[in-house]
Parts: sequence; structure tokens; C-alpha cells
Amino acid sequence: MIAIGLCGAAFIGCFVATRQALWAGIAASLAVGYLYGIIRANLANPAAQFVYDAAIAGVFLAALAQRLDSAQRWRLRRLMPWVICLIGWPTMLLLVPSQNPWIQLVGWRGNVLFVPFILLGGLLDENTMRRLARSIGWLNLAVLLVAFAEVIWGVPRFYPFNAVDAIIYKSTDVTFNGVNHYRIPATFTHSAAYATCMVASIPLLVGALSLTRLRGERWFLLGAVGASAIGVFLAASRSEAVVLITIVMVTTVALGGRRIPRMAWVVLIIVIAAIVAATPRLQRFFTLANPEVVTARLHSSVNGSIIDLIEEYPLGNGLGGGGTSIPYFLKPLLHDPVAVENEYGRIVLEQGLPGLLIWLGFMFWVLIRSAPDRNDPWYVGRWLARLFCLISFATAPLGTGLLNAIPQTALTLMYCGWIATSRQRPRLRTAPRRPAARAVAASS
Repeated sequence: MIAIGLCGAAFIGCFVATRQALWAGIAASLAVGYLYGIIRANLANPAAQFVYDAAIAGVFLAALAQRLDSAQRWRLRRLMPWVICLIGWPTMLLLVPSQNPWIQLVGWRGNVLFVPFILLGGLLDENTMRRLARSIGWLNLAVLLVAFAEVIWGVPRFYPFNAVDAIIYKSTDVTFNGVNHYRIPATFTHSAAYATCMVASIPLLVGALSLTRLRGERWFLLGAVGASAIGVFLAASRSEAVVLITIVMVTTVALGGRRIPRMAWVVLIIVIAAIVAATPRLQRFFTLANPEVVTARLHSSVNGSIIDLIEEYPLGNGLGGGGTSIPYFLKPLLHDPVAVENEYGRIVLEQGLPGLLIWLGFMFWVLIRSAPDRNDPWYVGRWLARLFCLISFATAPLGTGLLNAIPQTALTLMYCGWIATSRQRPRLRTAPRRPAARAVAASS
């Protein structure tokens, strides 16, 4: 009963927030996504699996009722063909009886749940993104406090062992002083989701930092960036640590001179580096210096040839049959499951070759859009969002979760819609001017 009530509260809360302002609705849905993991783990009820679905359903329904200006409608027309294809193909696959109907519904949900965030990204303007960045900053600071509490009192105090959070109890490879420790999940479904979401939020936070001239807001945003970075190291995700370091280096070297307080930024980097150097629990990514560890990690991730999968499953193994997270109570219905640690392989198994080509086409289209205008106040934020999307697409073969992770995928696809329309402006239709002589003759 509590789980059903939470679903209703998430739907109503996000619907009302979106009716007030789009940024508020997106922020509310992200808040639910941040809490989704810890809610699902502590409520032994199937309805708890759909709290986040209810939240974004409220956002989407309220967004449909909003009145759009001409610029927003023009941007949506640029994005709509891709959204129709990305949703339409998995919907057509529901007619192919490759899996149990319940499994197919869950697989369809996993493949289309986040796609409308592409359109939401196209609706966002400068002020909206700034308010959204502040909201995410507060969320990142709040989950860091929970992460610290898990370090002090232990992860089992917050995540009782059960079927939905078994992955957390398998992630005990943070070793120091001869003892294995848990990777910290904070409030997320697992530690990797925590790390990825923190990295995904960096473009927004740094972009907002480049805009503000208020000292208090600058300190807040710097603190939120620092909290996000510490969260990545607490989650002990080596790949996300590399992405974080790359984004920080690009910001410092290439974009640091554009409106970002350089001295404060450098001090923040030094402080975080000192904390990581002094805390063994934050140093798991140092194992990347060992070639054997990197080779073993790549071998375990890229464990299936895309060509072989396409040859064996040209139309996929059915929605839900290739790696989409299936609720524990439906897993007995899954027929001939095949899973790979490769996001593009997962798409092939779920949607076949046509689905993979649609997604690759969309990713390529996003990345070749016009670069941000140098006069754009969000120049830094848009470039970092583009960099984050590029890295995410390039590293997708190393694991799964790019297109169905809660709530990181929402941010990624929102960035896609945002950067793809960064320089798009509707053309104003004006009446052709008549020659002066004809105009004078007509007036006489």
C-alpha cells in the first residue's frame, strides 16, 4: 500500500510541479530518480519498481498541456522525426511474439521510457537550465550526505539484502588495509548509477557557474561540483573517474578562461585531489595503472561480437530478452535470455539491426549539429554537454546502462535535445518588398 501511495504521490507531485514550470517538473522527477534505488530496496512490493515511471508520466502529461512559443515549436519539429522513430520501432516489435507479453511490455518500457526527454531538452531555455542546475546542485549535496552516512554506519543499514539490490552486495572490491569494502551507492540502485549521475550533472553545474556573478551562488555551485566529484570516487567507478577527470581537464585548459572563476576552480581541484590522495577508500581508480586490470576489464565488458549478434539475432531476441532490467517477480517468464556487457549489443538483442541503426543515426546527427555560438551564455555548458554525450556514446560498448539507467539516461537524452537545437532559430516570414516605383504608383 505504501508503494502504491508513493507512485501516486510521485505522479501528482511531478505533474503539479511541471504545470508550474518545466524546470521544476524535471527537477522533481530527477529527485524521484535519485531516491528510486533506496525506495525500491526498502519496499518489498512490486509497485515500488514503478515509482520513477509514475514521476516521469506526470512530467510528460503536464508538458503536453503547456503552451509553446514559436521558437519551441520549431525546435520540436527538428527533434520529432527522431523521437517517432526511436519510439515507433520498439512499439512495432511488440507485435512480434518473441517473448512473454509481460516481458515484452517491460522491455518496451526500458527502450522508450526516456526518449521523450529528448523533446524536453529542446524546450529548455537559458533561465530554465540555470534553475535546473541549482536544483541538481542541492540534490548532489544531499546524496553526498547519505553517502557519508553509509561510509560511517555501513551500506547494510540503508540497503537490506534482497533480490533487487544484490548487485550492491557483490560490489565489495574496494580494498585497503587488507579489508574489502562496499562501493557506495548513496540513494541509487547501485554504485555505478551514483557515479554516472554525478558525472552527468557536471556540465549543468559548470555551465551555471560560468553564468553567475553572485558570490554566494558561485560558492554553492563550486561546492556542488566538489560534492559530485567526491561522489564519483566514493562510488569507486573507474570508468566514470576517467570521464570526470577528462571533463575537468577540458574545462580547465580549453574553457577555463570563459567566465569561470579560474582561481577558485584551481583551488577546488587541488582540494579534491588532496582528499583523494589522503583517503584510500577513494583510490580504486588507481588500479587502471595496472595493464592486466585494464585488459581483464575490457575483456569482461566487450564480451560479445556485434557482428555475431546481428547474424544470430537480426531482429533481436525480443524486447526484454537482451539485458533490460526485468523485475525479479517476472524473471521466470523470460525465455532464452541473452545478455552482454555492451550497450550496442543490448540494443541489437532487444531491437535488432534496425533499432541499432536508428540509435546510431540519432547519435551521429546530434554530434554533427552546429557548435554552440560563442555569444551564447551557455557556451561552456553546451560544450561540456556535447563532450559528455560524445564520451558516453564512445564508451557504450564497455557496459550497459547508457539508454536505460535511472536517472542518468534522462539527463543524457535531455542534453541531446538541448545541444541539437542550440543554434536553431525559426525563420521569420516577411512579406516581399515591392519596388519603390510600384509602391508609389500603388499609393497614388
